[in-house]
Amino acid sequence: MSERLILAGFMGAGKTTVGQLCAERLGYDFVDADAEIERREGMPIPRIFEQKGEAYFRQLETALVQELVQHPRAVIATGGGMIVNEANRRALLGSGVCVCLTASPEAILSRVDAGTRPMLRGGDVRDRIAALLKERAPAYRELHYCVDTTSNSPADVVERVLSIYGAERTRIPVSHPGGHYDIVMGENIMDQLGFALAGRGWSAPFAIVSDEHVAPFYGERLRRALQCAGIDSFIHSMPAGETHKHLQTVEGMYRAFSEHGLERSGVVIAVGGGVVGDVTGFAAATYLRGVSFVQVPTSLLAMADSSIGGKVGVDTSFGKNLVGAFKQPEFVAIDTSCLRTLPLVELRCGYAEIVKAALIAGGDAYERVRRGVDLTHVSGATTDEGLIATLLDAIHLKRAVVEEDPYEKGRRALLNLGHTFGHGIEAWSDFTIKHGEAVALGMVCAARLSQAMAFCDDDLVREIVALLAAAGLPTALPHVDVEAVWQLMQSDKKKRSGKLNFVLLHTQGDIFVTHAASENQIKQALAALSQQ
Repeated sequence: MSERLILAGFMGAGKTTVGQLCAERLGYDFVDADAEIERREGMPIPRIFEQKGEAYFRQLETALVQELVQHPRAVIATGGGMIVNEANRRALLGSGVCVCLTASPEAILSRVDAGTRPMLRGGDVRDRIAALLKERAPAYRELHYCVDTTSNSPADVVERVLSIYGAERTRIPVSHPGGHYDIVMGENIMDQLGFALAGRGWSAPFAIVSDEHVAPFYGERLRRALQCAGIDSFIHSMPAGETHKHLQTVEGMYRAFSEHGLERSGVVIAVGGGVVGDVTGFAAATYLRGVSFVQVPTSLLAMADSSIGGKVGVDTSFGKNLVGAFKQPEFVAIDTSCLRTLPLVELRCGYAEIVKAALIAGGDAYERVRRGVDLTHVSGATTDEGLIATLLDAIHLKRAVVEEDPYEKGRRALLNLGHTFGHGIEAWSDFTIKHGEAVALGMVCAARLSQAMAFCDDDLVREIVALLAAAGLPTALPHVDVEAVWQLMQSDKKKRSGKLNFVLLHTQGDIFVTHAASENQIKQALAALSQQ
């Protein structure tokens, strides 16, 4: 949890009142930026404006921001215009949980004394409030959360703000060529999603897309979370499973979006595992030539991998993920409470991607995986901290790779470790072998192919097999049809000049791509799965 709770927003929105009450509840220091400037200057803000001018006052604000972002265990109420300055805003956003308090112009007018507000002088007060709100709206939209105080008592607002602050554990920014988004992780963070999406200028209704298995758990819960922030939404449920990851499912989404009046300025929220995220993201990328997209991954696999980086798509009868797009999310909310509802097999499938990320990253991430995580403890009222640590490692690895290579032109291909074999195995089984299980088997094949081509030694192969087996993942596949898997692998979208690319290993942290493997070597690696 961040050590700083920052309340920003327009004058009269309640920053000082709410901030003081929050600080008392948390046992934190309370700093009112305007009051602190007045104390240091020895005069009220109107006189600072009169005697030294607005530019001088803004300089004081900027200097104070640099101090405030270092203040531990503090609730900070910013001045109404402090975050309009981009440098101030960036510093505050990077230092804590930022909540924008808003209110209607009428509420603001009833709460403030225009005579003591220099920014409201000159002309009709209502017009000045409206003009300033419009001018500052782009800056306010960038803040982490938005809570409307118009019709709520200070006590109610305090409860909401503290719930937001308590839910957020980690915030990881991701940059891409078209902008940036945040990955936010926390316990029950899903319940705060409405306030994270409010105030950004998007049009209701929002579309919540889930599948028939996940929707009963989280669809209605998310609809209520949006409703709490004043956002109307509708739920569309798709059939569950990889076998429904196709264009017919996408067409069903288009129809639901149209029937419920989703606009180009609307939002599509994917709530579920990797299949839901991939299909929903593709629908969001193509409906009305693109609407905003939010990921709420509920499986460990989707949290660790597929919800990050913007790759979306569907399968066809002639290959996996052959139809797709790059559609970056506007926001990714990882609610760790979802992990406690997952069956053990789903936790293991997600952990396969964590092992993959650790092999790519090496170093401390790999050592944490080597120490092992007991997935059977992820249940009831607790979430294993060891698992959360390895999940964060995987997220940081994925973030670093996709920022460097957003369109899979280079290093991002390393994230396919185990996937070329795995996709063939998955399709051969008619998807009765789950994706994470297939990736685990694919990593075993990749390790054996690496050893056969003299890139690594037997010890690494044995260690990878042991790591996967210790997590309860499959490392052998009796009766595998090598020829059938080989033929299915020929449709892999990562082929170059007719040759399959494989991600292979020298050792953990030293991973590379090659197309030099022979057909015989590849088939031998597959055949070895049935020889244990």
